[in-house]
Amino acid sequence: MKKEQTQMISVIVPVYNVEKYLPECLESILKQTYENMEILAVDDGSTDSSTEILEQASEKDARIHVLRKENGGLSDARNYALDRAKGEYVAFIDGDDTIHPEMMQKMLEGCISRQADIAVCDMEYHFDDGINKFSSGGEFHDGSVRENPSLIRMNNSACNKLYKRSLFEEVRFPKGKYYEDLACIPSVLYEAERIVKINEPLYYYRQRSGSIAHTANMHIFDIYDAIEDTMSYVKSHGYEQEIINEVKQMYILHGLDMTTLRIRDFDDKDIRVSYLKENMKRLMQAYPEYQQDSLYKEADIKKKLIWMLLKHGKEKMALRLYDR
Repeated sequence: MKKEQTQMISVIVPVYNVEKYLPECLESILKQTYENMEILAVDDGSTDSSTEILEQASEKDARIHVLRKENGGLSDARNYALDRAKGEYVAFIDGDDTIHPEMMQKMLEGCISRQADIAVCDMEYHFDDGINKFSSGGEFHDGSVRENPSLIRMNNSACNKLYKRSLFEEVRFPKGKYYEDLACIPSVLYEAERIVKINEPLYYYRQRSGSIAHTANMHIFDIYDAIEDTMSYVKSHGYEQEIINEVKQMYILHGLDMTTLRIRDFDDKDIRVSYLKENMKRLMQAYPEYQQDSLYKEADIKKKLIWMLLKHGKEKMALRLYDR
């Protein structure tokens, strides 16, 4: 016998030219053991057959509501659906990903049984060559950012979580920016009274070939705006110094470490030096005392040597050391 399903979940699915993957995505949502859902599929100006796929699916299942708008990007599509969602809870699923059949049920049960505003699960990265890799959603049982400030730095994906929709009353995804999850989700985590962890990989994130990750683009530096958005939110909603210190560590994790690694992996090798220079400039503007941060001090010797070379304008030496 099925448990009573009284709480509605609004499942938001931004869709833009994903005809190859969309049927599988929708099927994984419709096969959920938890059935009380509205599926808000946002057709963000698709030019392929995604529109027809959504129309056909909505004719077969009344829970699918197709929302159409001009192309505005992932953030704009999510915000558009949030403004129209009716569920007490909300989840985000990208149109080329899939989910475990029990994801919604297990996440909702976690929220209800432990009186939480957010449930977080682990993920699997599914690659085109058939390899799957586990990705942790965080090592914790439950708690809040105010009780455990480091939770604000957990995996910031929007998609491996179930949220009370009320958490998005003040927070929205930034339109036209990269790193939209980093700019939004830490602020939502900050607002939650309790966050629970479901220790299973329930979200399957597709790693598609032809990714723009290795392509040079100045939007890579939007990461500093994303961190600043979180910093501004915390400062205006509590200003707890412990939490602010954790947000500052994002500059080490995402700015100094992750961004330099992404620049290292650019396909265009000739442009890497100028991007590394620009990254250090942005870091110094955002967090001039970054070398005093505990994460910087605790880094291994190789990383600290690379970071020191970058600080002193020795980008080519740093790149050679990266490759060893």
